[in-house]
Amino acid sequence: MPKLLITLALIVVCAQAQSAAPATASGSADNANAQPRAIDDSSPAGEHVGKVGLVRGVLRRIDPIHDQLLIRAFGGGDIRIAFDPRTRIIAENAPVRLTSLGPGSVVSVDTVIESGKLFARSVRTGPSNAAELNGQVVRYDAAQSRLILSDPISPEGISVRIGPSTTVINQGQPASLQALSAGALVRVWFSASQNTANKIEVFAERGNSFTFQGRIVAVDLRSGIVSLVNDSDQSVRELAIGSLGASSVSLLREGANVSMQAVFDGNRYSVRSVAVVATHQ
Repeated sequence: MPKLLITLALIVVCAQAQSAAPATASGSADNANAQPRAIDDSSPAGEHVGKVGLVRGVLRRIDPIHDQLLIRAFGGGDIRIAFDPRTRIIAENAPVRLTSLGPGSVVSVDTVIESGKLFARSVRTGPSNAAELNGQVVRYDAAQSRLILSDPISPEGISVRIGPSTTVINQGQPASLQALSAGALVRVWFSASQNTANKIEVFAERGNSFTFQGRIVAVDLRSGIVSLVNDSDQSVRELAIGSLGASSVSLLREGANVSMQAVFDGNRYSVRSVAVVATHQ
């Protein structure tokens, strides 16, 4: 009898050990699954460094394959700007993701040149009814006191009322409404509720000459366009080089610091001459 009791006790102990082992293993697996996994959403260390420029315009599209923004710059052509996880999005109303910005969004992009490429350090976007716009004069209707503009946001044109208190500035100097000639590039501040212009700044008229000096960030010989970061205002300018001779075109290399004399022909800035600017290390 004692031997039988001992044998039964050993069987019970073994059975309990075998049943407990799967439970322990299962418990360990459950605990492992219950532990939250770390999500690596951190950006690369540091920010884009370099001299900061500014591009203002209308977002045409986002290219997620090549990580690029295509922007129709105010007063210029299309500009491609690279972005990466370090690019910050600054919205006026609520936090947004870069990929949520739709075509037609008005943006201001702080840019830097890094490894020979133009990068977006930050992208600022405001409300769609912002009371400021850039465009090109289609005509000024004095009889109706209306200024008609072409603007990338609205292909059919925008009409702004001219009131008695509307002021006009032409290249930093007070001017008359006669300065609002067809083809002029302007910036308009207006009352969104009344659609009345408070101030109009003319920054380029047909035939005006300009000097642009800065670093070349892109050269497209096929389309005859060079992109340059202008030192005076740190804006990216697209300049037409179709009228230049071969010797002048040979000076146009990405990264080169140059001075360009250009004339605004009503559609674009057409470069007339190029000179290389020596840099002091």
